[in-house]
Amino acid sequence: MNHRRTQSRSRGFGRAAGLALAGAFLLTTAACDSLLDVDLPGQVEASELDNPGLAQTLVLGAVADFECAFTSTSVATGLFADEWWTSSGLRNYNIWGSRNEEVRNFGATGCETFTSHGTWRPLQTARFTALDAIDRIEGWDAGDVANREFLIAQAHAYAGYSILLLSETFCEVAFNSGPAESRESGFERAEAQFTSAIERARASSHADATQIEQMALVGRARTRLNQGNMSGVESDASQIDRDFVHYSTYATTSQRRRNKVVQRNNVTRDMSVHPRFRDLEIDGVPDPRVPVDVVEGSTGNDNITSLALQEKYSSEATDKPMATGREAQLMLAEARGGQAAVDIINELRADYDLPQFSSNDEAEIKRQIVEERRRELWMQGTRMGDMLRYTDDELGEFTWETGLNQKNEPYSSLTCIPIQDAERNANPNVS
Repeated sequence: MNHRRTQSRSRGFGRAAGLALAGAFLLTTAACDSLLDVDLPGQVEASELDNPGLAQTLVLGAVADFECAFTSTSVATGLFADEWWTSSGLRNYNIWGSRNEEVRNFGATGCETFTSHGTWRPLQTARFTALDAIDRIEGWDAGDVANREFLIAQAHAYAGYSILLLSETFCEVAFNSGPAESRESGFERAEAQFTSAIERARASSHADATQIEQMALVGRARTRLNQGNMSGVESDASQIDRDFVHYSTYATTSQRRRNKVVQRNNVTRDMSVHPRFRDLEIDGVPDPRVPVDVVEGSTGNDNITSLALQEKYSSEATDKPMATGREAQLMLAEARGGQAAVDIINELRADYDLPQFSSNDEAEIKRQIVEERRRELWMQGTRMGDMLRYTDDELGEFTWETGLNQKNEPYSSLTCIPIQDAERNANPNVS
């Protein structure tokens, strides 16, 4: 598959963010009270940001915040929802692997933290910086902001993904010191952001406007999938190019810019590919979508967990797909069902010369769609949402684990992450 065009464009957004801001633009403002009273180091005062000349900088800062949050969250949820085994001696890592109740204390760390896995705080920060950029840009005269519609579209798209991931990950959500809301309410907020992104991208003549429009269409289709809105999924996913890819970009310039999957599996060996994702085949043919090296006789840092290394991402500077046409195709398969779904599965498999699937049993087809998602979208931040969305029958043999894990620690009954204690302590409207 040739992703050269879309890769070049999407990489540029993140690279520019890293160069312009070294991660994020670090504003000091009272709005941080809604982000667990975060005291960011104020290199730029909030008043100095009221400058139309900084519009692009504001949006690139939001993109950089999201990219850090995305890699951190995908690692945390991968440990929580079976993509990984924790192979670290650190307690902060092990609680994710056993879905321990203590996770309510550790998702409020920053995404750059090495000894834990930031989720709540980094995603909320990314959401806030994107929405703050929109508010500022819309408050300035249109003639004073170059590429105004494009920048607003981009910020809406990243705000949408931040809210979508929060809603897929947590049992409840809360925003701007407001009360706890249901995951369904969060999905409604995400859908609104994606709709705005699509509309503003279509109003823009920027060369990369279509890239943002397609990214937002994937996000809205995924949001509608979570809502059970199959007609909406059909409408959005059918507009997405099959070869479309939008990447979250990474580099080795700082801890917050690193691809944390590679860092914590291949480099530090604090996590190992879960046995559920090892040695996968289709009718005896190895599945190249889930490339794993099982290191015989080796263990992770805990000297307990057998070591298996992912080979999907080559280095800590390797970008991660976050929105793709292949994901859109699988959403279409789910919306259509029947032979149409079978055809989509086989078209995607054909790109890897994999054996074809055949069935006329709707339940079997649905289970196969879920399995194709598990393999196609491995380590792309979708597994947690899938585990929560599908029934045990639809998940097949890969349901939530129970009993004891490989360290003889009991799995809890949690299947979503509670709102963080730091949020509950700082937000009087969340009990």
